[in-house]
Amino acid sequence: MIPDINVNVDAVRPGDQSVALRHHIGGTVYVSVTSGYSCVDIRRFYQPFDAKDGEIKPTKKSVALKFAEWSYRCSLIDIIHTAFPALATALPCYYEEDHTSQVNWLSCLECNQFMN
Repeated sequence: MIPDINVNVDAVRPGDQSVALRHHIGGTVYVSVTSGYSCVDIRRFYQPFDAKDGEIKPTKKSVALKFAEWSYRCSLIDIIHTAFPALATALPCYYEEDHTSQVNWLSCLECNQFMN
């Protein structure tokens, strides 16, 4: 999803486009890029007890990387993969065999933290 994030970062930089990207990266964690903010925000979300229609809300704490910090961290990916080859071949859980049916996918706590 890094290429998709980078496309949205590039769209926010000149301010020409309205951007509102929020992508689930596992568990209760989402990454977002939004017009008006010069950062890539990585934040946990929660579902209030009185949530309507599965509504989720952001927590107060996050990691907000300025675009230059985000780019620098992306440049480190090849170095990390060289040092730790197992990370280079790691796949998200939705590529696993137990996600081949909708019932199994819905029961995955990484993919559907708020549905269980």
